[in-house]
Amino acid sequence: MSKDTNSIQQPEAESNIGKVLLIGVTGGTGGNVIKGFLEQKITNLRVITRKIDPNRPVLSKLITTGVEIVEADLDDESSLPAAFTGISSVYCHGTAADSAKPDPKEVERAYRLAQAAKQSGIKHFVYNSAGGVDRNSGVSHIEQKYKVEQILKTAGLPTTMLRACLFMEEFWKKYTRPSILKGSFPFSIPKDKPLHLITTKDMGRVAAYVIKHPEKYIGQEIELAGDVLTPQQLAEEFSKAQGNTVIHKQPPAWIFLLLMQKELYKIISWYSTQGYQADVTQLREEFPGLLTTFSEFLQETNWANAELTYETLNAW
Repeated sequence: MSKDTNSIQQPEAESNIGKVLLIGVTGGTGGNVIKGFLEQKITNLRVITRKIDPNRPVLSKLITTGVEIVEADLDDESSLPAAFTGISSVYCHGTAADSAKPDPKEVERAYRLAQAAKQSGIKHFVYNSAGGVDRNSGVSHIEQKYKVEQILKTAGLPTTMLRACLFMEEFWKKYTRPSILKGSFPFSIPKDKPLHLITTKDMGRVAAYVIKHPEKYIGQEIELAGDVLTPQQLAEEFSKAQGNTVIHKQPPAWIFLLLMQKELYKIISWYSTQGYQADVTQLREEFPGLLTTFSEFLQETNWANAELTYETLNAW
């Protein structure tokens, strides 16, 4: 990845960017991706959703914000051309829901998206991939992201791969956060193993910035993280945010095999050995002001408030 930051001083006007299509941002914490785009002053946005329901908080807010919403289904090829009409650039946050096992439909949908994007003549396709896709991780979720990358490239699309490291929002999930709030941080990797982290909002911020500078980033593959901390350091940050002592504990990875969670075992094993390799220092130079530290994330999300949940992270 280039270290030349000259283009940072000369952002491209939004009028030259055209309309941007956002895919996979109406569920989970996808709303934070949209916030990231809006913060970067890209407001000419179109978001696809299977069904327009104004009672859904995210969609309701988008409607009032002026973001265009179009019904389209990644499993219905015939619905995609209309969604791509008039689109210049695309950011795809995902083609499958977050799940314990990789969804084979993620790859099938990528084929449909690639063809629709190709036929519409889009100028730039930015994809939220995964750190480690280029290093034979053996982790199904990561390997599947690599397949999607290859589908987009084979279609001849002008791509930028933003290879995300671990989302900080993962610590908010119900199988992790309650224990941490009580002072125990069970995480099955060594206490001194560096872990690279990124927020979903930062994915939106960086994707927007990349779309503003296509001449620099088309063809780039960027492993993306905003901070890197060991589990011991994470426990210390939790302690500061909560006002109580949090202790990192390392359950043996084989427990996941006993619980019939083979995929999770592979992920933990990969974290403990090879893991992510993003150069956070260089990334902060490349994208100044766009990357969040873990300490800032805990403050911004009001981590210590036990009444908040993972679902509230998507609130506007």
